[in-house]
Amino acid sequence: MSWLLDADVLSQLARTRGDARVIAWIEREKERCFTSSVVIAQLAAWVRSREGRERASLQAWLSDTLAAMEGRVISFNGSVAHAWAELWSDLRRQGRTMPIEDSYIAATAKRHGLTIVTGNERDFRRPGVKTLNPFREPG
Repeated sequence: MSWLLDADVLSQLARTRGDARVIAWIEREKERCFTSSVVIAQLAAWVRSREGRERASLQAWLSDTLAAMEGRVISFNGSVAHAWAELWSDLRRQGRTMPIEDSYIAATAKRHGLTIVTGNERDFRRPGVKTLNPFREPG
C-alpha cells in the first residue's frame, strides 16, 4: 500500500514538538509516501505566515522535504482534474460539501489509488477515500 500525506501529517516533521507517533510512522513508511502539489501549496502558505528565523527554518525544512520526496509529489494535472470533477459532482448530488483544497487532495488519492494519511478523517470520509490517522492508529 502507498500513502498520500496530508499537510497536518507532513508538518509534524517541522514542528518543535511534533507528534512522536506520526514522525515514527513517517520514518517507517517514507519510501511508500507521496504527497500532493496542493499539500505543498498549503505548507508553503504556512511557512509564509511566519516571520524571521522561524520562517527561514521552515523554508529550509520545506526545501529539504521537497528534495527528499523528489518524484513523489503528485501534481494536480488533467487526469486528477477529471477525477476531481467526478468527485465534486457526486458530492453535490448528495448535498455534501468539503473544503475545496481537501477535495483536490481526495481526487489525487482516488486517481492514484492512495490512502490519505491525515488527522482530518472527517472531511475525507465525505468522498469515500481510504484514510489512516497516524495520530491515533498504528500504521
